[in-house]
Amino acid sequence: MAADIALVSLGTTPGLRRADEAFAALAREAGARCELVRVEIGVAGRLRRHPAVTDLVEALAARRTVRGISAGAVVYSTITAALLQPGRLDAVRFDSTAALNRPGLAGRWQRERERSVLRDAGLLLPWGDVAAAAIPPGSAPAVVLRVPVEPVPRLSEPDVDAIAYAGWPRKRGLDLLCAAWASAAPAGARLQIGGLDREKGLDWLERCGVPEPPGVQWLGSLPRELWLQRVARARTFVNASRQEDHGLAQLEALSAGTPLVTVPSPGAYEALPIARTLDPALVADDVTADSLARALAAGLELGDSDRTSYAERAARVLEPFRPEVVREVMVREVLPTLEERG
Repeated sequence: MAADIALVSLGTTPGLRRADEAFAALAREAGARCELVRVEIGVAGRLRRHPAVTDLVEALAARRTVRGISAGAVVYSTITAALLQPGRLDAVRFDSTAALNRPGLAGRWQRERERSVLRDAGLLLPWGDVAAAAIPPGSAPAVVLRVPVEPVPRLSEPDVDAIAYAGWPRKRGLDLLCAAWASAAPAGARLQIGGLDREKGLDWLERCGVPEPPGVQWLGSLPRELWLQRVARARTFVNASRQEDHGLAQLEALSAGTPLVTVPSPGAYEALPIARTLDPALVADDVTADSLARALAAGLELGDSDRTSYAERAARVLEPFRPEVVREVMVREVLPTLEERG
């Protein structure tokens, strides 16, 4: 029997995979049948060394995948997955638009093709308010369907000063992070960096001419549960990303009550306006190591009462992201439209 919904999942990053799994779970909990269809990129994946080629390879792979789908409605998990589809587009879910994350000549064809995708789709499902604000006038109807963010319990008193994620060191600004830490951290302070091991981290730092600062512990890749436990034990979460397509890791840090120290990363950075509301002193003025160092120093100076107050306010701001709230949006606003398309 055909599924009510087929979700075409590129799943090229941990965040995208998590968001796709969350969408499928929400749909099933709401009573729909949802099949999560993984896109197999194959040997062409070796060509993904330039944004224009990367998006072309992934869009073509998604087009091949859709040929074998039988479902009432097909939802594309990213705009890239929808770029080259020949038939109707029932719904497109996305963390960011190409207009935000594909600037310059490297994103020209994607931005041009994106306009017709956003116009012709039956329904647009941006992950957050920042992505929704980037949808141009004249596009299809849109419903903000957030990636659910569950409460993350603090298992103990903080026992590490800062934690950061740098799985893609250039994009995540590993060099900016380490330069800022060397400038701002007091003697004996500890910074844990997840997403890559020490060898890979030092290789990038050497290319950038930035020495490894004292107090760094390289965590490598951790299972999500263990990673969240680490985040909950940190006094601050530090983001140095040169580009941010949503910021799920930052939202989870806020959910753990961990103060977010961040640069104003360009892109559909959903946590940025929240961070500015909670404590503007922890948001750097620009994407530089010097500016991040000043914000980091302010974060490391927070006392116990400051962090408690921050956590309480963050919990209130994150209410729209809680699973039960997002599930209600799925039931009231998303599934009825998809059923009509089917």
